Amino acid sequence: MDKQRGRRIATWALGVTCGLAVTKVAVGLATSSLAVLSQALDSLIDVVAIGLVFVAIRVAARPADESHHYGHAKAENLVAFTQTLLLGAIAAGLVIEAIRRLGNDEIAVDAPWYALALLVGSAVVDGLRARWLMSASRDLSSDALRAGALNFATDIGTALVALLSLVAVRAGAAWADPVGALVVSAFVAVAAVRLGKRSIDVLMDRAPQARLHAIEAAAAGAPGVSEARRVRVRETGNQLFADVTVAAGRTASLERAHDIAEGVEKEIARVAPGTDVVVHVEPAPESSSLVERVQAAASRTEGVHEVHNVLVHAFDDAGTNKLHVTLHAKAAPRLSVAEAHDLADKIEAQVVEELGTGVRVDAHIEPLEQTMHGRRVTESRPDIVRSIEQLALQEPDMLDCHEVIVVQTGEVLTVVAHVRGRSDISLAKLHDAADRVEKAILAEHPEIGRVLIHFEPA
Repeated sequence: MDKQRGRRIATWALGVTCGLAVTKVAVGLATSSLAVLSQALDSLIDVVAIGLVFVAIRVAARPADESHHYGHAKAENLVAFTQTLLLGAIAAGLVIEAIRRLGNDEIAVDAPWYALALLVGSAVVDGLRARWLMSASRDLSSDALRAGALNFATDIGTALVALLSLVAVRAGAAWADPVGALVVSAFVAVAAVRLGKRSIDVLMDRAPQARLHAIEAAAAGAPGVSEARRVRVRETGNQLFADVTVAAGRTASLERAHDIAEGVEKEIARVAPGTDVVVHVEPAPESSSLVERVQAAASRTEGVHEVHNVLVHAFDDAGTNKLHVTLHAKAAPRLSVAEAHDLADKIEAQVVEELGTGVRVDAHIEPLEQTMHGRRVTESRPDIVRSIEQLALQEPDMLDCHEVIVVQTGEVLTVVAHVRGRSDISLAKLHDAADRVEKAILAEHPEIGRVLIHFEPA
């Protein structure tokens, strides 16, 4: 936001308003016209209101600090609400005086030409001020400038009403002056309601419904999100803040959860640019997969780095359905056997708590591998390369084996084979084929410790 421009506009408006206020007070006292005095009072209040706008823009320009984490932009809304109270006070005072004058015929009201000229000029100036302030409020997203523009727009109507009242007074209708004041009061009251509504909404953190629904839909549609559980939105000046809670898969890693959160932020930026978003990722409460529930329960055990090779066997035991779960978990290699056994007990207890009683759990603890130093020996072992290529092509769903890498670590070899498979078959079927190839490779080359087959679609 160009706060310098906002201050220049507020300063200009303040100077013009001061000039009009002084002139109207002088003419109102000279003519004893309640309509003109109401206009003068309105302009005097405008001086205070525009002064507050000037102060508000300066305060709102301050960045967030240790005491104001969301910045100072609400200063503009506070000033706009103050203007609402001032306009309400004007309306009440004008109504009281107008009613008093309706019952008093002794008050003489003059309507000289210069008073009429003043009101015409005031209406023209108010129109220009309202137009410029409203344009600036849209460009700068300033509620304080918007409030000032609405105030000046109301002043156009009050000036015209006062003008008509004086014209009627010149024609001999003395009652027109207090009646005109009552009409002016109605205008001021309407302006007060219009000014106050948005300010109260922002000060009370009322959520902008259209943007809230757009953000909810964007969060729910982000990749990896199974549910958008809670979205809270608050508006401060031209800045929107969103607090979003989403649910994702229970086995997602911390890194994956971070990626999901970033995806939510990108989707929200697409529908509400510039929004300051905080995303909290929670695990989805239910899962149709027992294996996934086992992985989630075992993974949340302190000390577990990875869970794999999870198997869940369901069987009937004398008419009772029971489950037998086996799994492998990796932990720090420095653990003693006793510590590893305690960790296995904790894992098994977590899984039983997740799946319920009647479940047997057997956990195997493995050391988490450290970085191993090896060397590539692919060129010196062409026999292994040819053997793997031939074994891969024996599987009808494997179309070729176009790269083989052989790495030696100590006395053990590790093999990585890149194969192309039919793109229309299921992953389970291709995995079964890879499992058969791996077993054949290990049987033919006992010096190989591990085999990894990397799939690529044809």
